[in-house]
Amino acid sequence: MIKVCHITSVHSWNDTRIFFKECVTLAKNGYTVSLVAPNAENKIVQNVQVIGVENQRKSRLFRATVVAFRVLRKALKTKSKIYHFHDPELIWVGIILRIFAKKVVFDVHENVKAQITDKKWLKFPKLTIGIYSLFEWLSAKLFYIVIAEDSYEELYLGKAKSITKVLNFPVIDSLAGYRIPQNQKMENGILYVGLVSEARGIVEIIRALELLKKKNINYTFHCIGPISEDVRMKIEQLPEYKSVKESIVFYGRLPIDQAYVYAEKSKVALSILHPVPNYIRSYSTKIFEYMAIGIPLIVSDFKLYEFVREKGIGFLVDPLNPIEIANQIERILANEENIEKVINTGFAEVSANYSWESQAENLLELYKSIR
Repeated sequence: MIKVCHITSVHSWNDTRIFFKECVTLAKNGYTVSLVAPNAENKIVQNVQVIGVENQRKSRLFRATVVAFRVLRKALKTKSKIYHFHDPELIWVGIILRIFAKKVVFDVHENVKAQITDKKWLKFPKLTIGIYSLFEWLSAKLFYIVIAEDSYEELYLGKAKSITKVLNFPVIDSLAGYRIPQNQKMENGILYVGLVSEARGIVEIIRALELLKKKNINYTFHCIGPISEDVRMKIEQLPEYKSVKESIVFYGRLPIDQAYVYAEKSKVALSILHPVPNYIRSYSTKIFEYMAIGIPLIVSDFKLYEFVREKGIGFLVDPLNPIEIANQIERILANEENIEKVINTGFAEVSANYSWESQAENLLELYKSIR
């Protein structure tokens, strides 16, 4: 069997896309699969050999150099034919693997140049974009490119020898167990899953929750995802936070099978991202997962999400308007909308057009072509 090694210096070993979708799919289809990831326990899970490398520091420079070198060393020991990396900071590792005559796949999860534009704290954004553009050009020439979003194609079109779309759609069957009819949910749960940050709307959500509290609407906000100390401090300093903190539970990052346990307690799910370049052009993966588990969803009113309104599978709001957000949550909790129809339409849509099964075929076709 052909040996394949996925590598990451950033993501946890049980990352949904890397492990549960790509690695497990390859293992099920006859490949011998290893996954090298930071701070993982060495073990075999679903026929995937997980290999850990130590990273006890928060320094990005340390991670991109020392940890990346540790990842490279462990990856080479697997003696794989195909190496598949998931982080831009591992491009230099990919180059070394090519020197060793390995087949290398670069899985592009984000539009890095758009992210650089969003980071106002950077002193020299144009220089940083210029440097990354060089690495992007090298990637196009040296690696097989896999993209997680349609919009990333233009970054490599005309440059790359190979571009394969493996979009980040949900594994429908794995989420079926979390589907519970809306009328059987006894709690007014509000669900958020993902990175907790200002750009992903946490401040506006807190302010919307305070407006609900003023109306004596009871709820529990289940907030699941990593949160930095800086963001936590900003939340705690918000005037509105004091009145709502007893109704909020911050769980931190949870594996997908633990995160969506809280779907059973939630009547509405949120994906209210700010209108920054990287978000207005790239789908939030979570909206498709919300559709698959049968939770009414509220998303930002970007042109990208017009299909949500047009097909009747969710609700759009101004992501910078807490009043609008609060009013839409209230309508859903009060069952003023035709919620069961919305849920059923969403499930039918995600099953037909946004399931992982179609993307798994694209991944497998790529691997067949580079054997």
